[in-house]
Amino acid sequence: MHRASSRVKIASTAVALGAIISSTTISVLIAQFFTIVAFQLASRLPVKRILCWAMYPVFFASIFAVSQAEYSLQLSAQTILRAVNVALLMLLLISTTPFTKIISLIGKGSRTLSNLAFFSYRFFFLFIDESIRRLTALRVRGAFHGSIRSKVKNIANLIGLLFVSYIESGEEVYEAIRTRGYRGEFSTEASLVGGITRYDIAPFLMAFITVVISIVEWLWV
Repeated sequence: MHRASSRVKIASTAVALGAIISSTTISVLIAQFFTIVAFQLASRLPVKRILCWAMYPVFFASIFAVSQAEYSLQLSAQTILRAVNVALLMLLLISTTPFTKIISLIGKGSRTLSNLAFFSYRFFFLFIDESIRRLTALRVRGAFHGSIRSKVKNIANLIGLLFVSYIESGEEVYEAIRTRGYRGEFSTEASLVGGITRYDIAPFLMAFITVVISIVEWLWV
């Protein structure tokens, strides 16, 4: 996956993403999950760490899934599995593709979206580091001991602090790049030209297997 063309990987990821979103059966979503994990293992990626990273978007999807539980537990499970698969798929793409090439491709369609992608990518890791530091500090001070009311209050304070810290960090970075000549766009002219090679078989195969799994679901319904 690492040596495959960026265009092929992004196109294959888009196809696999469509297959995941259109899947409505738990067994199919589980099969797609193992397919993505298998390609991560084949790419020699730290799967355990990637699974931990995938839990961040899954947390927010779980909030929506809880509201669906009133109507159907199966629907809630599908929502969570879909979020897991999408997160793992995007992390596979990001982990095997230089991010400048991804931004470059996005920038060819919209400079605004490429800038948003750049800042989101940067702040994602900054936000995680800041969250871990503040969470560790609160644990050391015993903020999560005591009554449930006290724990909920401390968690709410933590979220508020992270939100304010996130805004302040964003303003500082924006002012810093403004002083360096930023005027609303980045130069992301990374070279993307090149023919298809044997290394492109891997992303093609991943997309193919993901789509076939979905097609099998439709045939059996």
